[in-house]
Amino acid sequence: MTAAQTLPNTMRALLVRETGWPNRMQVAEVPRPAAQALDADSVLVRVRAAGLNFADTLSIAGSYQEKQQLPFVPGAELCGEVAAVGAGVQGLQLGERVMGQVGAGAYAEWAVVHKDRLARVPAGMPDTQAAGFYIPYGTALCALRERGRLAAGETLLVLGAAGAVGLAAVQVGKALGARVIGVSRSPAKREAVMQAGADAFVAWSSGDLKDALGKAGVDPGVDVVLDMVGGDASAAAMRCLNFEGRLVVVGFTSGQAPALRANHILVKNIDIVGCYWGPYQQLRPVQTRRAFDTLLAWYGAGLLRPQIADSVPLEGVAHALEQLACGAYAGKVVAQISIPSGASE
Repeated sequence: MTAAQTLPNTMRALLVRETGWPNRMQVAEVPRPAAQALDADSVLVRVRAAGLNFADTLSIAGSYQEKQQLPFVPGAELCGEVAAVGAGVQGLQLGERVMGQVGAGAYAEWAVVHKDRLARVPAGMPDTQAAGFYIPYGTALCALRERGRLAAGETLLVLGAAGAVGLAAVQVGKALGARVIGVSRSPAKREAVMQAGADAFVAWSSGDLKDALGKAGVDPGVDVVLDMVGGDASAAAMRCLNFEGRLVVVGFTSGQAPALRANHILVKNIDIVGCYWGPYQQLRPVQTRRAFDTLLAWYGAGLLRPQIADSVPLEGVAHALEQLACGAYAGKVVAQISIPSGASE
C-alpha cells in the first residue's frame, strides 16, 4: 500500500440503516476505509463528487440484484483523487483525478474502488461531469456497440431518452454514425434530448408507439431499440423493429420487466439481448479500458457533452433521489462532496 499522508479516522457519509423506499437515510459520521487495509487491487479515493443513479433507489429499497449488508453507504458512481493504492495497482499516481464505479459507498467523503473499475479524468473535465460520466457512457457504449451491434447508417430508438443513460445513448449513437430517435413520456424533455443530438423526439407513454412515430412524421422502422423502461413500453418498441432488429434491455424504470411475445421475435428474426454493464469491468478489463479510450477521445472531440441537471450537497442526496425516481430530471444529477468547514485532509 502506498499513501501520501496521515488521513482522518472518520468521514461523513449517507447511511442506510434499514431497507425500504423512500428511506429516512441521513448523513452520519462513520469510520473511514483504512488505507492500511487495502487489498492489492484496490484504490482509496477522496471523493469530490458522486453521480446519482436510478439503481441506487433499488439498492436502498433492497430490491437490486446486488444486495448490501446493513448498515451501508449507497451510491455507485464517483470521481475524486487517488489517496492510496494497493500493492498490485500500477500506473496511478497519488493525487491523480479518477472516476469510477463501486457496488456501494460513493455517497461519502472516501471510498474504496477496484482498479479495474476506474478511469482517469481528462484535463478540462469538471468534477460534476466526471461524476456522471462513467456509468451512463460506459453503459451506453457497451449496450449499443457490443450488445446491440449498432452500425453507421442504422436507426436507433432510445426509450427513456431524457435520463442520464438515455442522453448518453443519444450521443454515443450519433458518434457511432446512427440516426437517433429519442422517446420520453414527458414533452418537456424534448429540448434536452434534441440538444443531446437526437434527430427526432417523440413524447409517448402508452398505446401504439409505431403509430405515434408515424403521426409525428418519424419513420417508424428502427434497427436497434435501447430499452431502459421495460413494462408495456418494451413490447411497443419491439414492434417498431425492422427485420433482424435488436432490442437491448438495460433496465426497468417502469418497475416492471416486460412480457414479450415469442411469435413476434420469430417472424422478424429479432435479437433480444441484455446489457448489465457492471460485470464487464472486472471480467473484461482490457475491453473496458479500450472503451474508455474511445469515450474520452469522443469527449475531447466534443461528440459527448454530459448534461448536468442539478448539483446537490451530500445532505440533499436523499431528496434528489426521490425526485430522480419520479422522473423529475432531464440529465444527470450529482452530489458535490465538500470538505466540512474547519476540517483538513
